[in-house]
Amino acid sequence: MQFCPRCGGLMIPVKREDGKVVLRCTRCGYTMTVESSQLRDYTIVGATPKEERTITTLKVSEAKRKPPKSLEEWEQERDEYKEVLQELLQEELEGEE
Repeated sequence: MQFCPRCGGLMIPVKREDGKVVLRCTRCGYTMTVESSQLRDYTIVGATPKEERTITTLKVSEAKRKPPKSLEEWEQERDEYKEVLQELLQEELEGEE
């Protein structure tokens, strides 16, 4: 793997119209010639057969939203929680004595 002498970007192999392969910077576009011995470093050695590939998918489901509560419902729910909390505190205090 080589990096651009100008900007430090990654150099990737690109085929020119005349059939030669050069390294081109992914950032600034600087090109440089490459020897055939260096091209071996850029070739893919093996590929996974299509039968052995695993396809993964992601399914995102949307939760059904409840309609917003009215002020009355909030107050009623608060009062219910308050009663339950008072009962629990009373039971705890009676249990200590």
